[in-house]
Amino acid sequence: MIDAHVHPLDNFGGFDFDGVAGDVDRLRGAARRAGITRACLFSLHSTTPRDPTADEFRAANDYALAMRDASDGFFLPFCYVSPTTPEAAVAEIDRCVAGAGMVGIKLWVAQRASDPRLDPIMERSVDLGVPVLQHAWRKTTGNLSGESTPADVADMGRRHPRARIIMAHLNGCNPRGVEDVRACDNVYVDTSGGDPETGMVELAVERLGAHRVVYGSDAPIRHFGVTLAKVLGARISDADKRRILWDNLKSLLPERARL
Repeated sequence: MIDAHVHPLDNFGGFDFDGVAGDVDRLRGAARRAGITRACLFSLHSTTPRDPTADEFRAANDYALAMRDASDGFFLPFCYVSPTTPEAAVAEIDRCVAGAGMVGIKLWVAQRASDPRLDPIMERSVDLGVPVLQHAWRKTTGNLSGESTPADVADMGRRHPRARIIMAHLNGCNPRGVEDVRACDNVYVDTSGGDPETGMVELAVERLGAHRVVYGSDAPIRHFGVTLAKVLGARISDADKRRILWDNLKSLLPERARL
């Protein structure tokens, strides 16, 4: 099983570990006990700034690369950038993806996915053949100023039809969010966001097709085993569960992921 959505312990307080090696041991150990084979990793910097500077996202990516190297490739790092500084973001993507072999790009809450400053990043993702995972949520209390809704992700998908986009947080995007991206064949959704909720994975499979759903935990915010229950307990076929847990993400990631 491949987890599409994991963060280092370093990004969040309250965890007792010793540097990169300790981060790897604790996080990989928990993943393996749940049956996870590989995990896509996004570091958001130890201070988790909502709109990181170029120095901050470079430091975050260096940490992710160190975790990859210390884990014998268990962790598959994505390059984290901010579209507030498009030129610096593209330069970092070239450093980390083209140069250091990262397997994807991560966008969080610096700017909404409908912002044109994302366009150079998306174009570079197509050039390099890697997916982009975009945070998305629909909050009853109102989103952060730079936080994308599923409608923003749909806009991104229409602007960049050749890009491969993973919209994070099925449970946070909710049924309306699934409908927002339904017509965008290049937009996938990961199953992270909140606790298991009856019928959500089934809904995504029905409306998008099992080929557009991937498993994601958002660990360590949620536990691997708890989030796996969303898929393993869903009333869908075993073949569709396999697609969500392995096949779909395998097809999205470049060959250097060695899956």
